[in-house]
Amino acid sequence: MEGGRKIMEFFGVRTEDSLSAQYFPDWARALGVRDAELRGVNLPIDGTLDAHREAVLRLKKDPEVQGALVTSHKLAIVRAAGDLIDRRTPASELTGEVSALYKRGDELWGHAVDPENYGLAITQVLSSNWWAKHEGAGILSLGGGGATVALIVYLLKQAVDRPAFLQIVEKRSDNLHHCKNITNRIGSGAVKLEFFHTGDPLICDSLVAKLPSYSLVINATGMGKDLPGSPVTDNVHFPDHSVVWDLNYRGPREFLVRGELQQATRPIKVVDGWDYFIRGWSSVMGLVFDIPMTKERLSAFCKVTLR
Repeated sequence: MEGGRKIMEFFGVRTEDSLSAQYFPDWARALGVRDAELRGVNLPIDGTLDAHREAVLRLKKDPEVQGALVTSHKLAIVRAAGDLIDRRTPASELTGEVSALYKRGDELWGHAVDPENYGLAITQVLSSNWWAKHEGAGILSLGGGGATVALIVYLLKQAVDRPAFLQIVEKRSDNLHHCKNITNRIGSGAVKLEFFHTGDPLICDSLVAKLPSYSLVINATGMGKDLPGSPVTDNVHFPDHSVVWDLNYRGPREFLVRGELQQATRPIKVVDGWDYFIRGWSSVMGLVFDIPMTKERLSAFCKVTLR
């Protein structure tokens, strides 16, 4: 589309609260995209799928819409409208999700950018050879949605340095079953896998307390941004030298606050989801507007994204 508007949609929960609306014009200019417009599409996270299918159908039919970034609905979009996506990349097929929808000619494509971005982001969270240096430590992922699927694929298929174990806690049985299927397809190797079907914060507290030192605890539930509350209680006790990673980059983020309170007096490290947020948007915008994301373009993208 050379002459008209270049619309990119954003499939989220409360898109009007996202910082992406504020940054999008600067991001577009940094990538050399003129006349670009971001359109938020709010979709429910209650398990219903009709609205998701309608959103993909509208996107596909509208010649002004170049594509979309998908946040909390990566798995739901495939479940609801997988047949409307003409081509899905190997990463999308493996994960069963899409984080990017984009058009190539008359075809609608779907890709999952998160496994690669997870790997890039986690190198900013953990020091080099973290697991090799801290034998016996592992990862507890609170939440079993798209972000955790990306973690599974990155750890079991791409990562060289791997934890001793990966524990996944998820309250939805369909998401937990999906995580199990992915691990079965890839194979876990030497990483011990454990799955917990619960959303009880007291059980999450107990799992956190049992972790060895130097473990990584991830809030991948969306709680604190898309949903109120936290997957753990005020009484949670993060192990010494653990890394507490809240994938949320905005919102009340009670999980992050609890980590920061303990970080003030104890040897733990607390990180939010800012870098993950930036990498996700840069990757998807590159696909939607068909612009190769070079190091120079990523650098320009990051420079205009000031906290």
